Amino acid sequence: MNIGEQINNLRKKHGLSQDDFANLFNVSRQTVSNWENGKSYPDLEMIIKISDYFKISVDELLRNDVQSEEKIDNEKKVKKRYLILLLVLCFLGAMIIWRLYGKYQDSVAVDFTMEKHETYKSNETREQSINVANGYFSVSKDEKLDVQVKGDTDDGKLHVTITNQDNKVYYQLDGQELNDLQTLYFEKGSYIIQIVADDYTEDIISLEYNIEIKN
Repeated sequence: MNIGEQINNLRKKHGLSQDDFANLFNVSRQTVSNWENGKSYPDLEMIIKISDYFKISVDELLRNDVQSEEKIDNEKKVKKRYLILLLVLCFLGAMIIWRLYGKYQDSVAVDFTMEKHETYKSNETREQSINVANGYFSVSKDEKLDVQVKGDTDDGKLHVTITNQDNKVYYQLDGQELNDLQTLYFEKGSYIIQIVADDYTEDIISLEYNIEIKN
């Protein structure tokens, strides 16, 4: 006796029409008819629902139905393959996310630029220094950064310094014309760039500077 016949017997035993049976399990009457005629078979989930409702074992419902058992075995194999595939995809996805996160962590540092062209009237501050600019940047972790400095003034000298919050000097460059590129080690923390001009003799001086710090 195949599963279609089992379903037919169960339905009639409980005085159910095909419509009644279909409504119990939220399927169409045609689906029930196809089951009973052997044109199609209920899936494993539906078989379990039927066995639970009529309080009979799945084995009893499938007794002597080789086709249904093979179909259920195949469904189990397919679901197992899908589960394995899903686990593999989840693993690969996690690895990709981890690599991207690591790459992001490696790249999160500094992309800092400060530049300006300025003219100063110095007749009231002769023989003193001009605090040209202050810049600030932070480093998220200990690492090496490229520091590029370009600057010039038409009179006097420029002084560029980079210090941390404890006034420890990490970089210093002085001169009338500045052009430097270095790779320096910075500890995690916040830094101050200060540009000062002094030693000028003219009443009006002009200067230009460009500082870039990149990982």
